[in-house]
Amino acid sequence: MSKRLIGPLLLLLSLALSLLLGEGVLRLLSRNWLQVLDVEMWRYARFVKKASSYKDVVEEHRPNADAFLMGGRVRTDDHGFRLPDPATEARRQPGSRKVIALGDSLTFGWGVPEGETYADQLERQLDIACPRLGGRPVTVWNAGIGNCNTSMELARYRRFLRPLHPDWLILGYFVNDAEPDPVIPQNPLYWRSALAALASARFLKSSEVQLRDYKLYYHGLYEAGRPGWVRAQQALGELGALLREDGIPATLILLPELHEPRAFGTFADVYARVGNLGRESGFEVIDPSLDFPAGPGNAFWVSPDDAHPNRRAQAIFARALARSRYACVR
Repeated sequence: MSKRLIGPLLLLLSLALSLLLGEGVLRLLSRNWLQVLDVEMWRYARFVKKASSYKDVVEEHRPNADAFLMGGRVRTDDHGFRLPDPATEARRQPGSRKVIALGDSLTFGWGVPEGETYADQLERQLDIACPRLGGRPVTVWNAGIGNCNTSMELARYRRFLRPLHPDWLILGYFVNDAEPDPVIPQNPLYWRSALAALASARFLKSSEVQLRDYKLYYHGLYEAGRPGWVRAQQALGELGALLREDGIPATLILLPELHEPRAFGTFADVYARVGNLGRESGFEVIDPSLDFPAGPGNAFWVSPDDAHPNRRAQAIFARALARSRYACVR
């Protein structure tokens, strides 16, 4: 071998070994101690979600998945619904009233331990309250999936939830639900390497200047004619029509953005438009925003750099839903 090649080869070998070591250390730390948001989201996409064979659904949860994400356990059942804690699951009874909570990562409960999502907390509340009022016990299936929008939720209802004939459907709406459908990464390196996924996420964040101002970005989603907003409006109307056709009572819960949650803060106009559209589409509309205190909502975040709702915020959502006219029926 030429002496001129030895140096570059040693450099390449050292680089490869460093990358392998970095990959191993990152996976070990993120699985056991260190919660790196971008890595945790990669692990969620890698081990809990899968690409759907239906183009309009885009992504699904794997059935019977089991993973620890953001320090909490995430399990799914045969349908891909997120399971509650074992104690809540064990109390479920055959013949219970079937409630489905449909939504995105806020409904799924990103960063929240099992048993603490609003679906889980609502189930426990209604399981006590409804029999006292002469109603049936309740099972609340959590059909939330991270990074989805309203049009994807409509597709999930049509293809997977409608055949289950729920007795009540809850649709969680967040301000980013007017985004276009997500694009699933096709690079095989992304799916095999946590390090590559982290580097890709950080590069995208640094290049997407508009996302640095979340207020400008979210308001921009609702400008007239934006494709995501047009599709969201159509999807909400179509879902309402399907639910009326199926005779299923439906509730739209407006989940506030948690930088300023009370009265929806700077996004009050957006949520007012969505609420009006929901009522026109036949949904009961529930506003939990006034149950939050005034001022910044950092105390309700799952972590200092992640504004997803923690268990306290999820409890507020559950209590608001427990006040629904559909919460307990005879």
